[in-house]
Amino acid sequence: VSSRRPPSAPPRPPRRPSRSPSGAGEKKMLKIEQHSSILEEAMGSRILEGKREACELSIADFDDCQFKLVSQPGSEQMMTLHMHLPDYETIKARGGATILEERYPGMETTPESGYLLALEIDSEKADEGTLRNLTHVKRNLLGAPLTMALRSLVAGTAKDFDAVELKWRKTEAMYVISGPDPANPANYDRIVVVFSVDFPEEADRCYCRNFLQQLQDVQRKINNAPPITFSEGKTPPREIRDKVNENADIVGYLSFTLFLSHCKTPDRLEKSVNMLVGFRNYLHFHIKAAKTNLHMRMRSKVNHWKQVLNRAIQTSHEKKEMKTAKGKTFTRK
Repeated sequence: VSSRRPPSAPPRPPRRPSRSPSGAGEKKMLKIEQHSSILEEAMGSRILEGKREACELSIADFDDCQFKLVSQPGSEQMMTLHMHLPDYETIKARGGATILEERYPGMETTPESGYLLALEIDSEKADEGTLRNLTHVKRNLLGAPLTMALRSLVAGTAKDFDAVELKWRKTEAMYVISGPDPANPANYDRIVVVFSVDFPEEADRCYCRNFLQQLQDVQRKINNAPPITFSEGKTPPREIRDKVNENADIVGYLSFTLFLSHCKTPDRLEKSVNMLVGFRNYLHFHIKAAKTNLHMRMRSKVNHWKQVLNRAIQTSHEKKEMKTAKGKTFTRK
């Protein structure tokens, strides 16, 4: 028997690679981008492509952040980016002012009513690096307390770092605390970041609790990952017990412990801040994805049982004539 395929047969699709491009064969973690694509498109066309026209663009983002990009008629080369960020006073006092001076020098201006911060940009003087900083402004400012904490750890001054409580949402907050080595209490060798996590819907709360418990278990199998601890709402972590009250109504608390190895180089420090700032959105995405997957499986199962029922429908309502082996008709009584 010939193993050749007939000429009319369609070509076989290429086999999917069984390993990742790096050859490790491991699945890559999904990373949600930290920048605003809408801001990147609107500002990039003016900074990189030379577009000059008046605009007024309002944008809503995750974490109760709002942006407004304004370019007035007659001065189209100038742009003003107005921003509203949660708990901005705490952000500015605990590292936000330093980040503004480092990455947005001379840009700060008076914001419009309803906004807390504004940056003025000259499109003629801005470059690609300026565009990147502007599109990542939310990440840079929300991550300012984390950046200052990790910098103090690298500099060996973590002991002097005061704890920060940043209220991102009405029922949730992020706590950044420096911690000592249990074997040597005089040595502050870690930064502990605690997220209080809650969702308004009970189904989301169940998904979230399950996800956080599994995250704590899986972390132990990953090399060089920061230790993760999940605590129920009624038992807050010891690092923040003097700052919060027991609250059994919330999902719980998730603690990340970062050591010098997680931030000893600028790239590692930036990566750690990126992961922590995007953690809440990452969690939200996976809960929605899990619900979507469950609904798809339920619909598939329902369609399968509908097919089974359709096959079981009696096609004729007439009584079937019964015959014996010899061909005689009879009626069952």
